[in-house]
Parts: sequence; structure tokens; C-alpha cells
Amino acid sequence: MHRLYNTLGWLTTAALFVSQLWLFKDFSVDDAFITFRYVRQFVAGNGLVYNIGERVEGYSNFLWVMLLSPAAALNVDLLSAARVLGVALSVGTLLLTYRLASTSPAPILAPIMLAAYAPFAAWTMGGLETALFAFLATVSIYAFIREEERGHGAASGLLFGLLALARPEGILFFGLAIVFRLLRIWTSNIPAATPEGRINEAHTSRPARRHPSRQDVLRLIGFAALFIPHFLWRLSYYGQPLPNTVYAKAMGLHPRAFMEGGYYLFSGAVALGGLGFLIIPITLVALKRRTLRHDFLLACVAAYALFIFAGGGDWMPMQRFWVHVAPLLFALAHAGLMALAALIWPPRPILVGVGLALAQVAFLYFGALDARFVQGVGRAEATQGPTMVDYLRERWRPGDVLAVSDAGELAYVLPLEARVVDMFGLTDAHIARRKPEFPSGLFGRGDGFGKWDIDYVLAQNPRFIQVHVIAKAADGTFIVAHTSNRLLMNDPRFKARYRQVADTPELRGLFERIQ
Repeated sequence: MHRLYNTLGWLTTAALFVSQLWLFKDFSVDDAFITFRYVRQFVAGNGLVYNIGERVEGYSNFLWVMLLSPAAALNVDLLSAARVLGVALSVGTLLLTYRLASTSPAPILAPIMLAAYAPFAAWTMGGLETALFAFLATVSIYAFIREEERGHGAASGLLFGLLALARPEGILFFGLAIVFRLLRIWTSNIPAATPEGRINEAHTSRPARRHPSRQDVLRLIGFAALFIPHFLWRLSYYGQPLPNTVYAKAMGLHPRAFMEGGYYLFSGAVALGGLGFLIIPITLVALKRRTLRHDFLLACVAAYALFIFAGGGDWMPMQRFWVHVAPLLFALAHAGLMALAALIWPPRPILVGVGLALAQVAFLYFGALDARFVQGVGRAEATQGPTMVDYLRERWRPGDVLAVSDAGELAYVLPLEARVVDMFGLTDAHIARRKPEFPSGLFGRGDGFGKWDIDYVLAQNPRFIQVHVIAKAADGTFIVAHTSNRLLMNDPRFKARYRQVADTPELRGLFERIQ
């Protein structure tokens, strides 16, 4: 009977996941094409650069770049390759989520809930490293937990090293594992864990260690063997300890960052289940089910939430950062729902738990339908005329310079020799190092990361400039979304030297220098 339930559960998981992949089959973001341009430059022998001769680390996903490089060498479409890799990694994440939830009844419910979560499928198809980071975070955390429960093993060090190469904040989880391990070592009378990971003095089978073990040393060696060579290479190649994207997005300790980070946490928690399906169950876990496994999962989620809060969240749709820890959240939510079910109806807790989990699945899936059909996320854009890509391809000449607000697809389709100036600074070291400005005020909109330099952009004498134009008013002025674009377009030098290519939806935001 247990095998039958598991089979039905995995079939349900597969149906939910495949249907969501279909819903978001056209979902992608422009930033993915920034990575793809780096991949193309690397495979062509120009180095890991965005513009030839400019060593700027405008990507934050070194391992993803390396994984996509063989596909580029074989002339495989990089977005398709990224999606195939994403699907494979997300399937692995679903399997690992089951293992994370295996100490609670009916663990199959955890991957079912994850498969019903729209951002998980959307970012599987999005082209960025999200699926890779979620997989490596889940497998490294699960490996560390199992090593601690069993008292042997050190493979998590290598896995945490790969996680740190996938995104810079991956080191956060390894640091947390070290702190967690040290607390266990130095706390007096540390009991051994049961096979279920429960810390219980009654199950102590050996005296507590008061010093790091060979296992701890091997973990450190495994992590360092991957992380340190890459870090030293970054310093020597790019001349800075962190990717340029970190500097471009850094808002410092400005209150605006905390406000945006707090809102990002709030909106993400609502999409994940809100008070009833997420906050209350996880609170119950924290209060009622104190096991080694759940303690470390709670610590990881709390640390990553603090990272999101301090960093100001993310501008991209579909809660990208929440996907990174969604497997951990659903393992915790599942354990909490089971604990809640035992309080609601002690004679039949499994029935109540299944009912609560299925209600959560319905809530999540309705969220997916709303995102796709109401909000239009992942909807293929219909075009009625030439696009910016078409226009630039036809008219580009050697030596031209393009200044962009969207540094991805337009740069990706141009020749590798083309110089592209990223006006938001992700791939431009000068703008990334600017001091943040927020002229629209604490509660304003449109300032982005607060980094721009109009004088610098115009000094590059770009032939083409792409901005975010929403519409053209009756008096001929342009309605734009971003402060930097508004300042640029109101500059007398821009008005005198540039003309709009065409007032069509496809070309409205492209301007060409008057010859």
C-alpha cells in the first residue's frame, strides 16, 4: 500500500511539474542573455568578457557559464540548452526534497507541493542559474545533514564548493554549516542523533567530541579545493574579490534596500502559502519538532531571508530568490502541516495532514494559473513589425557602439566585436562603482539600484541607445519607467544628437545618433 501511495504521489508530482513547464515554456529574462554573451566570448577564445578587452565580471554564475560552454562549442542554442539542463536539475531537486522530508509522515507531499509552486517551474525555463543553485543548495544541505546524523562523511564540502561557484552567496550556506558544526562540537554533552535526526539524550551512543574531527578537516579541504583557486583566479583576472554585479546592485545600508527587501520577503511568503500554509506550519516546526535536520533547515532559511532583506530583494518576476530555498521551505512546511494535523485530529493525523497539503497544492496551482493567464508571465510577445534585434542586425557597422538599459538579448545577437555600454552597470565597472542615488525618495519608484552616469554614457558616443519608453505623450515627450532613462532623455545633448528610430511598440525605445 505504501508503494502504491508513493507511485501515485510521484505521478501527481510529474503531472504538476510538466503542466507548469508547459505554462511557462516561453518564460525567460533578458539577463540570461548576458550570461550567454559571456559564454560565446569564452568559447570564441576572447576570455570571460562581455566586451573584448574589458575584463568585467558582469555575471554571477561562473559554474553555469562553464556548464553551458560545451553547448556553445557545439553551436547548440543556449536558451534551449539552459532549459534542458534546468529541467534535469529540477527533477533532481524534486527527488532530494522527498529525501529532506523523509523523517515526517507521507514525505511525498513535499515534492508535490514544490511541483505546484509556479516560480520553481518558471525559473527552470528562465535561462538563468536558478535551477542549478536550488539543486546544489538542496543536495549540499541534505548531504551535510546526513553526515551529521550518521557521524561520518565529508562530501558536503565539495558540494558546498560547487554551490559557491554557482552564485557568490553560496558561501553563506557553507559558513552556516561550519557555525552549526562548531556549536555542536563545543556545546557540552552533545548527544548523538537518531537515524531520524532527532537530538535525544536517550539515544547517545558515544561521548561528545570537544574538537574538530577528521571529517571536519576533509570538509574544509573539499570546499577550499574548489573555492580558493576560483577566488584567486577572479582576483588576478578581474582585479576584484566579488563579481561586478554585486557592486552594481549594492545599495549600501540605505533604508530603501531594507524596505524593498522586506517587501520582497512579504510578497514571496504570500505566494508560498502565507500565514496558514507557510508561517504557522514552520513556526510549529520551530517550537515542536526540534531535530538536527529541522534546526539546520530553519537556520538556512532564516540566513537566506536575512540576505534577501539586506540586499533589497530582486527586480525579476516570479520570486527568483525564493526558488533557491523553496525545497527547504516545503520540507519544513510539510513537517509543520503534519504537526498541525496531529493537533487538529490526533486519531487520524495522516488524513488531516494530506488534506492540508492538498489544500496548499491547490492554492499554489491557482497562483500559477493567475501568473500565467492574468498577469501574463511567460506569454509570448506578438510582434507586428521589425524588432530592435532585426533593426540592429541590419544596420550594425564595425566600430558602432550601443548603449543599453537591457544588456542581454540585444548584445547577444550582435557580433562579438561590438562594444555595448550597460547603462545600469551590471557589465560596466565604472557605473557599478557609482554611489547610489534615490532622487524619487524613500517611497519612490524607478530608481533601480541607484547607479547611472549620463555624462559617461554620452562620452562613449554610442550610435544607438536603447531605453525603456512606455509611451509618447501628445506633446511629444516620452514617458519612461526609470530615473536614469528620464535624466538621459531630458539631457540637451541627447535631444540634439539622437532621434527615435520609429514610434512603434517594437522600436519605440531605440534611438539612433543623427549623422
